[in-house]
Amino acid sequence: MAAITAPERTPNAIRSTVQVAIDFALLAACVAGVVLAPLWGKIACTLGLAVVFARLFVLGHDACHGSLFKSEKVNAFVGRLVFLPTLTTFSLWHVGHNVAHHGFANLKGRDQVWVPYSPEEFAALPKWRQRMERIYRSVWGFGLYYLVELWWNKLMFPSRKHVGARRKEFIVDSVLAVAFGAIYLAFLVTVAVVTEQPWWLIALFGGVLPFLLWNYIMGTVIFVHHTGPEMVWFDKRSEWLRLRKVDDLTRDIHFPFRLEKLLHGIMLHRAHHYDPFIPNYRLKAATGRLLAHGLASAKATIAGWKYLRDLSRKCALYDYDAKAWLAFPARRTGAAAAAA
Repeated sequence: MAAITAPERTPNAIRSTVQVAIDFALLAACVAGVVLAPLWGKIACTLGLAVVFARLFVLGHDACHGSLFKSEKVNAFVGRLVFLPTLTTFSLWHVGHNVAHHGFANLKGRDQVWVPYSPEEFAALPKWRQRMERIYRSVWGFGLYYLVELWWNKLMFPSRKHVGARRKEFIVDSVLAVAFGAIYLAFLVTVAVVTEQPWWLIALFGGVLPFLLWNYIMGTVIFVHHTGPEMVWFDKRSEWLRLRKVDDLTRDIHFPFRLEKLLHGIMLHRAHHYDPFIPNYRLKAATGRLLAHGLASAKATIAGWKYLRDLSRKCALYDYDAKAWLAFPARRTGAAAAAA
């Protein structure tokens, strides 16, 4: 089966290098804009920084899969470099994403990304955790989910509870991310002092807000990739091995105004899950191969604001036996809760 997309696997070193160079140039331009532009320009550059963070992350994601360059050592070096703006730890991302997510996509107990609770599991949660789950799966909470449940819990000095082991490379990569974050904030504060601007303003627009916006972008992207009426989740490995299909596990996404093109093609996600060794710039061709062989449908999902809002309301819990998504149960009023 892998032979279908094998012709799209080989990365082009020149093209990958140009992608990295362009995105770092955009990063430098946005940081300069935050420092030098008037207030409206600072706001625009803050939004730009969040998008550039996402673009650099996609390149790191490819490097972690070994699809940015042919050399494993070059991928490891460049991957760590382009992951720094998002404070992503290369080795921990590899364990959580390449091994757990790609190795066991949509299999409860092994996959770690946006795994839905069953109605019975949700009912058994403490009230505070039920409230958090409602927030996470609201259209406003996607970023908070990624920030807390994935970045903080699994990518920043995680405990054995979250990754199962403590390795030296995990600690080294976590220290590297923290050191970069501290140095970057110190740079922003220093530049603010030199240019006689409020230090908190430059740190806010150049560091804090872009990082939070990046978390929202990332949380939203992975939510729409594996949540929806057509997406199937499994809680039995035997069933997962027997029934899973690429159209059931993920899907291709279009954003309004085709904004997904800003993200290096990663929204063509079916080809990526079918063969994660394909570089981002060859996912379109690989998708065509899957369509030609009948391994994926031609349908892509258009995910606008209304779609995201409706999706978050309708696909909150999952019935693993019936393979059906469910909304959260209605909140009980004070009188009803007291009577219960």
